Amino acid sequence: MPDRYHNPFQTFDILVPVEFHESLFERYCQTGGSKRIEASPFPRMIDLWFFALCIAVKEQKDPINYSSLQTTKIIDGSIFSSDPWRIHALMLIATSLTDSIDIVSDPRKIMTLASELAVAGLPIVQDMLNSGQ
Repeated sequence: MPDRYHNPFQTFDILVPVEFHESLFERYCQTGGSKRIEASPFPRMIDLWFFALCIAVKEQKDPINYSSLQTTKIIDGSIFSSDPWRIHALMLIATSLTDSIDIVSDPRKIMTLASELAVAGLPIVQDMLNSGQ
């Protein structure tokens, strides 16, 4: 496991499909939308991305390969340095879903899996936010 000063994801960009960037990230994140928590419940875009990832895991959604979709960068992986617990969480999720500890030696595979899961969770999060849940 990484120590608290090592971020194996710092060189990776976190991408989301363009269709969700405006409808979710710009609207419901305080860094892109309103500063009022009632209108934008997520302080940062990474918080919404991570929530979508967790929802996909909880709902046992299959990862969605989004390489053919138009994407936009929301932030780079250096953000995980300010939230080192997320580094551990990403590794634990990847280990659990692949049934292999070997994945922890390949940060690119972990980030790909995490991003594909986040994309799988974004429609669920969008439905939750649009319905007021």
